[in-house]
Amino acid sequence: MNYKLFFYLVPLFWFFNAGAQQSLSLEECKSMALEHNYKIRIAAEHVGAANDLSKSARTAFLPNFSANGMYTRTNRQFSLLENDMIIPVIPFSTINPETGQFDPNLDPANTFVMNPISGGILLDKDGNPVFKNYAWLPKDQLKIGSKNTFIGGVSMFQPIYVGGKIRELYKISQYGENIANSNKKVEQSEVLYSVEEAYWRVVSLQEKVKMVESYQQLLVNLSTDLENLYSEGIIIKNDLLKVQVKTNEVNLNILKAKNGLSLSRMALCQLTGLPLSSTIVLTDSLSQTVQLAPEMAYTDSALVLRAELEALRQGVNIANSSVKVMKSRYLPNVGLTANYMLMNPNPYNGFAEEFGGDWNVGVGINIPIYHWNDRAHTLSAARHEQKVAELKLQEAKEMISLQVQQAIFLASETAKKVIMAEENLKLAEENLKVTTDSFNEGMVKTTDILEAQAMWHDALSELIDARMENQLSIVNLQKVAGSF
Repeated sequence: MNYKLFFYLVPLFWFFNAGAQQSLSLEECKSMALEHNYKIRIAAEHVGAANDLSKSARTAFLPNFSANGMYTRTNRQFSLLENDMIIPVIPFSTINPETGQFDPNLDPANTFVMNPISGGILLDKDGNPVFKNYAWLPKDQLKIGSKNTFIGGVSMFQPIYVGGKIRELYKISQYGENIANSNKKVEQSEVLYSVEEAYWRVVSLQEKVKMVESYQQLLVNLSTDLENLYSEGIIIKNDLLKVQVKTNEVNLNILKAKNGLSLSRMALCQLTGLPLSSTIVLTDSLSQTVQLAPEMAYTDSALVLRAELEALRQGVNIANSSVKVMKSRYLPNVGLTANYMLMNPNPYNGFAEEFGGDWNVGVGINIPIYHWNDRAHTLSAARHEQKVAELKLQEAKEMISLQVQQAIFLASETAKKVIMAEENLKLAEENLKVTTDSFNEGMVKTTDILEAQAMWHDALSELIDARMENQLSIVNLQKVAGSF
């Protein structure tokens, strides 16, 4: 392989590829913008976060498992006795087999010391009987515990009834997910309308560039004719100068129109995610006929389909659930617990230096009684927020209804504007034709032909603007009706 040839061809390939034109339709621009737009991507992340929060809220219905551990080191052991103690020892024969209790009358001779004089039970100085046998319990031998204590275990808690709080919190998480989806739809609608606006602006500016170039060509032809007349001495030089001034003005307008077209293309490239230097060719063109709004119940459609209203409805649902959550604070909470615990020293085996464990299950209940009217205040606050959410929804419905009516009037107005602009263009074209014929016959002045050309230019420019406004007014009507 010729590597030198390869390194020469690669730069040429990139050069021609960079200069290649890219044809784009309106639908392709919309699709690219939806994929590229950062606000939509951010909204999609919010949807994902809301979805995960909803899944998290659902886990509150399920039992909660946890593991716990603790280590402590103490300085002193626990002592069961305050002082050394001497306690009497009784024989087994003094235990009543029926009651299982000590009965000194069953075997007093083997239990007490007998007085050799009286033959009765010997008493001490305090009048207490003297037992035959005693046991000595030294205080230092009855200490329990260890300086090193280990506790560990696993536990489970399952809520049984908490006043409906868990259910309502789960509903709130679902409403939040719906709001995130609605906000994403709002962003998509705004982006699509921005693409429509940028797309048709580029198309209209392309038409205006062609229009100004046609106007320039009219002036070039007129200048040629006037130079011939001037060379023959029919006109004076002042007529040539008037055309040259107008030509310079039109040349400046062409420069402005092309600069505006380049900036508009860059704006469209930014929306679609293309490099600003991309050379794009738009395949759609402004409609040559008047775009009329189709007959439909736009207000009813908007009140059902608008994502902004759906988000506010979900806000009302959240407020309703919040009120129920506040009401649940008045109700008892019931839960099931289960635990298994290990301890060292082992309390089940004389506090030996070993691990010993046991399990337990239980049901707990908490009944709120009184906390200085705290629950009443929070419930009242939740009800106020509920009213606020309802008022916001009602206000939005009224504003959207007004917005729809404005969009309908605007669409009707722009349609009439197109019809009038078309009539004006026809008159301007007819005037230009008559004036041109009269000028060729020497019946009108140079200023008359220049004025007729300017009138034709202005009429065509107004028609292009009117068609673009009409196109966007229909799109805007679809947007405010919720079908865009």
